Amino acid sequence: MKANKREIQRRIAYETARILTEQRSGDPLHALHKAASQLGVQDRRLLPSRDEVEQALREQQRLFRGPAQQSALTTLRRAALQAMQALHRFHPLLVGAVYRGTADSNSRVELQLFAEPPEEVVFTLSDLRIPWQSWDHDMYFSQGVRRRIPGFRFVADGVRFGLVVLPPSGRFRRPLDRADNRPIQGASITQLEQLLRSTADGGHPPGAPSRD
Repeated sequence: MKANKREIQRRIAYETARILTEQRSGDPLHALHKAASQLGVQDRRLLPSRDEVEQALREQQRLFRGPAQQSALTTLRRAALQAMQALHRFHPLLVGAVYRGTADSNSRVELQLFAEPPEEVVFTLSDLRIPWQSWDHDMYFSQGVRRRIPGFRFVADGVRFGLVVLPPSGRFRRPLDRADNRPIQGASITQLEQLLRSTADGGHPPGAPSRD
């Protein structure tokens, strides 16, 4: 008997999670399409949602990595907070796997900054004596708009960072997540502080904290 739609989505979600975990992939959309191809699924209507993939990823991390994954996640979130405090003038947002709670020790801390011109960030990184590399990044916005957004990469205390620099108006016109075409979600300094406090107090660590 043929598997129903829900079962197919579940299989794709778990295969995507396996690819992300075993191959250390940081590209959920690529992993999703690869998983669907490996399972012979071509109908995009049968693909699981981003939330379903992340739920499967968290389940695999709990099974195979246990407390080590949560410890790595907390370390990365603390490193993110320090960087965000140093870059506070650019209204930083923590995004990506560290924000969503699916990061491991190999993950990059991803931050969105807001500055005009982007060189303002360069001056600040130089003042902080942080050696950086430029990194332009394609980002998508509503109505099918694609823009090349400047960014920077660096390593601090063994943690990899990726910054993208949006214009100040980007705080209100959010770029889209290519996995589900919804605005990319993120945590401010205050929200990340609250998240770290709740985890330290023994509460169940949430995956993606809600935005204000």
